[in-house]
Amino acid sequence: MKYTLSEARQILGVAKGSSKHDIEMKYDILMKKYRLLKSDGKLDEKSEADFEKITEAYKILMGYEVDEPKVERKDTYTDKAFKKAGLDKKKADNFFYYHKFHILISIVAIIAIVLAVKSFIGRVEPDISVGFIGEVNVQEYDTLKTKIKENIPEIKEIEFDSAFLSQNPKEMQQEAANLSKAMVLLSVSETDVFLMNKYTYQNYAPSGPFMNLESVVKDLNIDASKSDYLKLKVVEEWDKPNTEQKERKVLKYKDAEPKLYGIDVTNSKFLKGINIIGPEKILVIKQNAKNMNLVLKLVKLFSE
Repeated sequence: MKYTLSEARQILGVAKGSSKHDIEMKYDILMKKYRLLKSDGKLDEKSEADFEKITEAYKILMGYEVDEPKVERKDTYTDKAFKKAGLDKKKADNFFYYHKFHILISIVAIIAIVLAVKSFIGRVEPDISVGFIGEVNVQEYDTLKTKIKENIPEIKEIEFDSAFLSQNPKEMQQEAANLSKAMVLLSVSETDVFLMNKYTYQNYAPSGPFMNLESVVKDLNIDASKSDYLKLKVVEEWDKPNTEQKERKVLKYKDAEPKLYGIDVTNSKFLKGINIIGPEKILVIKQNAKNMNLVLKLVKLFSE
């Protein structure tokens, strides 16, 4: 090992006890600086040497740098394929290693586009679209669809979509694909109504993707007293992101007082016996939901 853990943290500029996510973020920022210098033609020998130190420190902190005896290695079929194509496998490996996050984001974006295009081909337009974000049990889809249609005959076609996000502290480090799917559902999908767990609501509701439900519960005569803990102030403007901050700072809120953006339907009589999303169920309406007549009927049904 070239550096001690203390030296590695000092070189990378991270504090003792920093998570691997924090280390990844700091290294990614330094990588962007390195690539900018390189693209501008300002990368000198000193900067190159500094970057090698940073990379070495990063590997040590992430546990990639291990002292192991060198073993003579034979060329694999992959190595031979690279040689045959006239490519440098080491450079290719380095490229994918340093750009893995950007490649992952690009792949997720492509998948989202493909799924969106696929959904329009041969698709029957749904009367209403319901999303589930949490510890979703897709095996309950058919049971829930049948029960909704029986209670609201106007609904002929229902579209369900979901993203699995756990609120178990041991599983908080969610897979990138699940987080990306949740972001797609909340930002660009045409989902009308969501059922989600508390973890998802607390993390996404302040950004303002959901409808203010103050007038809805009043018009539908829904007892929302048990949902008071879900009242919050939606953020209208965030401070510019700072890599040293653990939490984003708020510059301006949309309302002076907290408003209701979710309804706790955990004890819903209608949903009793249908284990669709784990123990907690919070109902929200997405901004710009399409068929509000059916949306309100579904909200009333779920709130019973």
